[in-house]
Amino acid sequence: MIAISWNRIAVITLMTFAFVGCSKKPAETDLPPNTIVTVQAGFIPVTDVAALYLGDQVGIFKKHGIELKVNMGTTGAALVPSVMSGEYNFAFSSLVSLLQARDKGLQVKIIAAGSSSTATKGADVTMIHAGPKSGIKSAKDLEGKTVSVNALNGLLQLLGKIAVKTDGGDPEKVRFIELGFADALAALESGKTDAMVGAEPFGTAAIAAGFPAISSPYTAMSDKSMLTSAYFTFEDQLKKNPELFKNIRAAINESLDYAQKNPDGVRQQLPKFTKLGPDVAAKLILPSYLPAVPKESIDLFSKYALEYGMILKPASYEDLVWSEAR
Repeated sequence: MIAISWNRIAVITLMTFAFVGCSKKPAETDLPPNTIVTVQAGFIPVTDVAALYLGDQVGIFKKHGIELKVNMGTTGAALVPSVMSGEYNFAFSSLVSLLQARDKGLQVKIIAAGSSSTATKGADVTMIHAGPKSGIKSAKDLEGKTVSVNALNGLLQLLGKIAVKTDGGDPEKVRFIELGFADALAALESGKTDAMVGAEPFGTAAIAAGFPAISSPYTAMSDKSMLTSAYFTFEDQLKKNPELFKNIRAAINESLDYAQKNPDGVRQQLPKFTKLGPDVAAKLILPSYLPAVPKESIDLFSKYALEYGMILKPASYEDLVWSEAR
């Protein structure tokens, strides 16, 4: 897989916007009351988005006047051009990718929470996995090793570096390579990599294949639950149709609340967008589905992203997070 740079993303977004600017957008403005509008969303195949699949299944989006159409991508960063152009109304991304987009001058805006860490060591949604015969017992042992992440210079690489440093190692001595979630476990099994930073549901699949967790990066980062992902759009879409996004936000928040109370329903959604069967889905670790977008989480990710050179300036919560009052 070719690494995606933010300079390349910025060029693609501008080119895409030029070509689709005159096309019909997926959700129209100024619609009559009680009209069901089609909303195009961009997701990636992780457990975080299962909450919205569940909310859609039980009728939450229809209740808010929305017919949800899901488009699957590989990373949050790769979904940015489609949202900027208006092809998608909103998409899912890690906080790190959104911080990077804003840092590059792209007018992304968080409209709702995605998911949060569990703050439980050894039982979180992102962990580092290695083989029992690899000699890797903790994050410090990753020095000199090859470790896969789903996107270079992204969330999982940041978490890997934090885990190594917290464990007393030097993250600069770790060789990170980019592999999609579906390919990472195969690379680990074949010996192409020594370890993987895996997000659920792929972490549980790694454990089932004999690759236990050797580190919980989120608990290395903080002993508290943190918002780790979010749903975003662009400022121009918000300005053109704020009422639509109020409905989208309300549907997302209600779906998160419902998912938090119905974990079995969340697990049943996973086979719809992953290759995992019900047996693995029944065992995996679910994130916390909380609707809040805490400033503390934005500030903490901004601090670490700045420290590891993933952004050039601290993030402003007010710039990044949409408030209906502003």
